[in-house]
Amino acid sequence: MSRAEPGPDGHRHASVHVGSLTHAAAELLRPGPDVEVLAPAGLRERLAAPALYA
Repeated sequence: MSRAEPGPDGHRHASVHVGSLTHAAAELLRPGPDVEVLAPAGLRERLAAPALYA
């Protein structure tokens, strides 16, 4: 994952390529609770309830 500069709205947008939803969820939880996943829906659902997949 590369660092993106914040846009006019103050958010950073990035595309992340990973092998599985489990791996992606673990990586995206590392920066903290302010990460929002836009797609895919399965990854978005996992990050909405991370305790279910611990």
